[in-house]
Amino acid sequence: MDKTTENPRREFIKKSLVAGSLIPIGAVLGWAEAAAMARIIGESSKRPPAAQKTVALIANIYRNSAHADVIGTKLFAGIPTDEGMVVPQVKIVSVWIDQIGANDTGVKIAEMNGATVYGTIAEALTLGGDKLAVDGVIYIGEHGEYPYSRYGIKMYPRMNYLEQIFRVFDASNKSVPLFTDKHLAYSWLDSKWVYDRSKELQVPMMAGSSLPFCWRDQPLEHPLGIGISEAVAIGYASLDAYGFHVAEILQCMVERRAGGETGVASVQGLKGEDVWKAMDDGRINLDLVTAACNAIQGRKQGDMRKLVEAPHAILVAYNDGTKGAIVMLTGYVNQGWGYAANTSDGQVATEFVLDHSMSYSHFSYLTLNIQEFILSGKPTAPVERTLLTSGITDMGIRSLVDGETKQTPFLNLRYSAEGFAPIRPTAPRPEGQSIGPWPPKGYEFIIPDNFKK
Repeated sequence: MDKTTENPRREFIKKSLVAGSLIPIGAVLGWAEAAAMARIIGESSKRPPAAQKTVALIANIYRNSAHADVIGTKLFAGIPTDEGMVVPQVKIVSVWIDQIGANDTGVKIAEMNGATVYGTIAEALTLGGDKLAVDGVIYIGEHGEYPYSRYGIKMYPRMNYLEQIFRVFDASNKSVPLFTDKHLAYSWLDSKWVYDRSKELQVPMMAGSSLPFCWRDQPLEHPLGIGISEAVAIGYASLDAYGFHVAEILQCMVERRAGGETGVASVQGLKGEDVWKAMDDGRINLDLVTAACNAIQGRKQGDMRKLVEAPHAILVAYNDGTKGAIVMLTGYVNQGWGYAANTSDGQVATEFVLDHSMSYSHFSYLTLNIQEFILSGKPTAPVERTLLTSGITDMGIRSLVDGETKQTPFLNLRYSAEGFAPIRPTAPRPEGQSIGPWPPKGYEFIIPDNFKK
């Protein structure tokens, strides 16, 4: 290996070792970003815990393998990455959980780490006082038992709970970095309200899926300003829960095209034979679907149309003429995620790779981005991306149920990906500490039954 590459890596690892800690930290960034992160870790490690950035964790539910676990527990116990365990540099000091059931692990984990479990969101943010008393807020609005809308969309109370967070910010005349997991809300109107309210209160905000921050095999990132005429993203399972992840795959790639993001003119939801017809008549580029699926290592071998019993898709027509498609191929790609595009540099394709070990380490990289956001106050990804994907997903499902293309002039969202520096793994697939062992000693109770030997 070239020494100019190896030396910064060694220097980063050396600087990242926290005195007295048993957790070695590995380099997970490009070298400019690695040096910056090393300084952050080094400076933070010299401070007493009380001087660390403090965080309130707000969650719908906190149980084994729920999003609150695969994000929150890493901030309590350590963040597994390809090259080691990263010592958390923010401290969760308060927790609020909406639904605490028999399978809850959050209360015990909070108690193990000296975090107080409060009875209301406001108390968690004010630490039982009258004004905001934490440096950052993480809301994990995924999982839990909630009703479904007339469109079959699970009505997570994201807007309701974010409104309570905003209310504390407003009453305190102060806003701090706020991360919210996945959609901004289950409906476009609620999502837009959340976005507008955050702007009114000048809230530094970041949101979205773990998929934009996971491994890419082949390691692919479009250069800013590239021409993209057409792109597809591939996933599996429902349009509601998992289609959002695929929308984030698509959007984190196409937002880098020439001219930046211009917004979406219309969306169309399809299912069953209508998906295959769209591939046959060119509304969905079959060559790109094939390229994206071929990039997925674990896909099944055989005829896609015979293996997929119930395909779903959302066609996305961007204002600048770019064509996008979200395609769900359950039964063919298994647990795989793919992307392909026709660009000014030719056709490209890659697999977005998750870690399916007990570590769920794709959430490690999301967690590193959340942490950097709270430390710096600067998001590593634009919140407008998630505003747009929230709208695309909602309108796509509505289109499917209503049987009509949805014109979306309200999705005329313009933004640029320039200036954002996401933290992502450099390896093509999970390796090292990312794939275990996990969990740390003392946390064995979080191991789900399907992982127990």
